[in-house]
Amino acid sequence: MRMRKVMAAALTGLALIGLAGTASASDELTWPPKDVTPVVKTKAELEKLAAGFTARQQETYPRIFRTANVTLSPWGGESPGSISDGQQYLTSSGSYERKGVETQVFVQVNAPGFVQTSPAQLCERDNCTGRVRDGRGGLTVFTEDTAHGITIAWNYRRNGEVVWAQSWAKDSKAQVAAVASDRAYTFTK
Repeated sequence: MRMRKVMAAALTGLALIGLAGTASASDELTWPPKDVTPVVKTKAELEKLAAGFTARQQETYPRIFRTANVTLSPWGGESPGSISDGQQYLTSSGSYERKGVETQVFVQVNAPGFVQTSPAQLCERDNCTGRVRDGRGGLTVFTEDTAHGITIAWNYRRNGEVVWAQSWAKDSKAQVAAVASDRAYTFTK
């Protein structure tokens, strides 16, 4: 069953970068969504979420990034492992080797209502390279920081959450899309 979920996430990532088609301006999400209920958790609740996120990374990253050697940092806020009451996001980074080169992956899970920037505003601010529906009512927007070689997938969800993942590896669009669109990364469990 777990393998099916991993494969579904990987296939979703591949679909997001081309097989599912692109979203048009008429597909734009209203952002922030109406009736967003902010989620405020205690430090203990956030630590429990972080433990679940780590387990998910350990389960899926080796398959998504096609490597057995993934090193993960603890989930936190401004720094790895720093979690505090009421924090509205969790971040984690990891490193892995791809084609003989060590690279990084970074993910941030944002609670409903925390990210106010709409997909359209994101594309006005950053270099957008595409957008697609994620098949679950959300929208994934791709951006690139060409100066630093960073590919980013931003998964906007109907409940007001935004999960984004970035990688410094070339041709990593499918991988960051698979991570960002994985519904295991959520504040609403």
